[in-house]
Amino acid sequence: MIKPITLPLFKAPAATRGTHQLLHSSKSNDWYTPAAYIEAARHVLGCIDLDPASCELANATVRAAALFTATDNGLAQPWCGRVWLNPPYGRINGKSGQQLFSEKLISEYRAGNVDSAIMLCNAATDCKWFQPLWKYAICFTDHRIKFVSPTNGKAKQPTHGSAFIYLGHAPETFIDAFSVFGHVVQAAAKASAP
Repeated sequence: MIKPITLPLFKAPAATRGTHQLLHSSKSNDWYTPAAYIEAARHVLGCIDLDPASCELANATVRAAALFTATDNGLAQPWCGRVWLNPPYGRINGKSGQQLFSEKLISEYRAGNVDSAIMLCNAATDCKWFQPLWKYAICFTDHRIKFVSPTNGKAKQPTHGSAFIYLGHAPETFIDAFSVFGHVVQAAAKASAP
């Protein structure tokens, strides 16, 4: 079992967006994943070829070879390779960002364009958009992740738990790397095929 590497968090420039209330209400799309989880994802994936819902500031930690920003509209772009995805938790044109991005990820994976991927999302097991994710290996965190604010670099936690979803052909590696963060649904890990 690997131990996550702790890296210093980057300092974000001051801005006017991103309050505590926005994080808890999912109105803000701009909260970044702490480095320890990215390092575990990199261990599982080998490297990160694409982050389709990102920005240059977040990519300082993710270090994806390619990224799509909100301006690029990752939903309208082709995806390929090994993907890290922390989708926007807010709404996009009236629909859940997590739903739209998880549907796109599953579609690209089933088409064979995405080799493997790890998606971080709300552990919203009661939501319709979450149901297709049960076919893949899932790590439910045993803690609330302290996401990083782009406005001041400080970490805040949401009011709900998170889940890491693994799409790929090495579920054992995912289980080893992510079981330090919570509980992995192993029955789903056996069904991790497209």
